[in-house]
Amino acid sequence: MSRTAGATEAVGVPASIRPAPQAGARAKIAAFIRLSRLRFLLESLLLVTAGTMAASFVGHPLSWGGYLMAQAVAWGIHLMVHYCNEYFDLEADVAQLSPTQWTGGSRVLAGGELRPVVSLAAAFISLFVVLGLVIALSSGVERVIALAAVALAWFYTAPPLRLNYVGMGEITTAMVLNVLWPALAFHLQAKQFEPLLLAVVLPPFLLMTARMMVMNFCDSEADLSVGKRTLPNLLGPRRAAVTYTALQIIAYGLIVAFFATGVLPWPAAVLMLATAVLGGRLAVGLFRDPPSAQPPERAGITARRATTHIHMVTFAGTVGLLVAALLPDAEADGAGVILGGALTVGYLVLFAAQRLHLRRATPTTPEEEPA
Repeated sequence: MSRTAGATEAVGVPASIRPAPQAGARAKIAAFIRLSRLRFLLESLLLVTAGTMAASFVGHPLSWGGYLMAQAVAWGIHLMVHYCNEYFDLEADVAQLSPTQWTGGSRVLAGGELRPVVSLAAAFISLFVVLGLVIALSSGVERVIALAAVALAWFYTAPPLRLNYVGMGEITTAMVLNVLWPALAFHLQAKQFEPLLLAVVLPPFLLMTARMMVMNFCDSEADLSVGKRTLPNLLGPRRAAVTYTALQIIAYGLIVAFFATGVLPWPAAVLMLATAVLGGRLAVGLFRDPPSAQPPERAGITARRATTHIHMVTFAGTVGLLVAALLPDAEADGAGVILGGALTVGYLVLFAAQRLHLRRATPTTPEEEPA
């Protein structure tokens, strides 16, 4: 069976997806929580922690206010883009008949549980809250970083740019998550930029771009049916697999280069390089069996593995900085190291709990193997 539906009505309130009039307040609240996709906010926690930990590692004293501001901005933008995407990507979500737990949206609007205008209103409320936080930032540099993240996140699917419809969505996601958020967190602590920040953000930026190609691979047929030209659709399966592999090679080569030049301490370099096994396994799989040709169950597994890979890269780098901070010659800020350690442990516990919940919620298939 095709994984896409036929043509759907323009984004708005198509009659086929209007919420059932008998839906009660409790059901609508539960639907709104699912619309928010709160589990994905865990990624923001890790990335802000990475930026904060990098600043602490090079000796800048911890600013609790700076950390909390960075986290508030990141979570505000993350929620905003969830609501914005659900509204402006509704046609593609309706066209996707076989979504996974990672792709195809929350299914709340596509299933008619809430009216699309609810998601749009939530997106604007989130936007206004974030803009208020941007005004409260302490420097022009930080405001520019935050505003760049807001603009890229909003126009990821919103007109007139619709970046994810013209082959720019993968890079946009990686820029916001893996560059701008750690950079904002770092600057809020250090009030300047240092070479270590490049080592923290650049390899994950390339690997996140690769990961988003996998996610869009899973929705490629539905996306094509509504004119959504993501990178996998523009490149085709073979060239997309080649591009994914090239990004892996460049990213891990940069980790080696940052270590060789003394920018990245050896514990962080070693742990980050260890994750190359996950990336290599995914690269081989993309050549043999692209997600666009997989049944939904296997496509979901592929998307989960790609997500686990990018999480583990940033997690490995953060743990590596924590280990390096404990070495005798380290000059790290003690309070920052304690915060980074506590947040890293908390992230690991939440990440493991999330994966356990998702595994239990997903039917086991013969093709599934440990991620």
